[in-house]
Amino acid sequence: MSSTIESQRFPYGNLPENLIAFAEHLRHTTQRFNLGPGEVEDALLALEAVQLGSLQEVRLALKLVFCSNLEQERVFDDLFFQFFLPGRKRIEAQPNAHKASPGNQGETGQKSQPARNNPSETLLDPRSPLAQGKARLAEESYTNDWAAPLLKAMFSRTGGSETPEVEILQQDLDAMLHAATQLVNQVRLGRSRRWVSTPKGTRFHFRRTLRKALHTGGEPLYPAWQHHPKRQPRFLFVLDGSRSMQSYSDRLLQFAFALRTRCNRVEVFVFSTGLKRITRELEKAGSLSERPRLSRLGQAWGGGTQIGENLLYLEQKYGGLIRGDSIVIIASDGLDTGAPEVLDYALRQIHQRSAALIWLNPLLKNQGYNPHANCMKTALPYLDRFCAAHTPEEYAQLTHRLRLRK
Repeated sequence: MSSTIESQRFPYGNLPENLIAFAEHLRHTTQRFNLGPGEVEDALLALEAVQLGSLQEVRLALKLVFCSNLEQERVFDDLFFQFFLPGRKRIEAQPNAHKASPGNQGETGQKSQPARNNPSETLLDPRSPLAQGKARLAEESYTNDWAAPLLKAMFSRTGGSETPEVEILQQDLDAMLHAATQLVNQVRLGRSRRWVSTPKGTRFHFRRTLRKALHTGGEPLYPAWQHHPKRQPRFLFVLDGSRSMQSYSDRLLQFAFALRTRCNRVEVFVFSTGLKRITRELEKAGSLSERPRLSRLGQAWGGGTQIGENLLYLEQKYGGLIRGDSIVIIASDGLDTGAPEVLDYALRQIHQRSAALIWLNPLLKNQGYNPHANCMKTALPYLDRFCAAHTPEEYAQLTHRLRLRK
């Protein structure tokens, strides 16, 4: 935690512990929120820019991070006050209460008396940090609701046209294109079972030879042959576009664009709370503009993380794209908010269908990273390669000496 937060007094007890507890409160109270460690970390960063002694500023900062659509925004305020001020009515609902004249102080005090006698508050130890924080908060005034529309205009993840455009990086693009070419050329899938005609081959094609002899007066001057052609690899690139991947998603999206440019048998998907197929968007972006951009990604970009649910949806809806010649590449930090059982079932199905399953986790470069959290612990048994890639040279080696299962 930065010195900016440490220098301020947080009136609700230990800041990280309360944020984690608040995120769990949002998840368990309603099914609308899918929050994980990435969102809690973003919330800590957001609180660096506000006054921690002001409940209004803290509420708006957390709302900015934890809400990704209008449905969540409608219930967030009530859940916020339910957690931090249980038993107290929302102060924003009475914006003129703090403006009472000295002659009306008695009347105001009478109105607030029932809140102090609420049974939910009598259970709190008056010496606890939460009770002391309430006492300080009762003296504050919250008349900054004019800021809410401004914040809403600055931040919206409701999907569709409101989702900001994502630009594909141009820096080192040529090196990334070269790396994608190397990666495709390294894949050895063996030969297909079918026979195709060829000028030279391993099997004599008697019928075609007779057919060609009709043009030379019955003389078989041009014999026909057949052979088994080499199997061309198919790639499925599945990119985690959630908030926790913001530091890495631009370079990964650049690699996906380069891979699609160099190989026609590539399908690209992005996911956050939803999954979206962007193969055609990448083709259009690369052909119509010198600086390719993607728009209308909706719930597939910049939200929370639901790895298991989205991989299961990928397997169920696009399972026909996952074949014996398919190499599936999943790029994610593994910070999943869903049930491990769902992820286990989805990866088992993808592993059975594909020729190889690669997981790119950018956190592997961090010293002391432990990949045995719930998500990665579930995924490791199904992976043919578990690695990190940040430079074009590292991307080019993803399939080097990769043992394919089919």
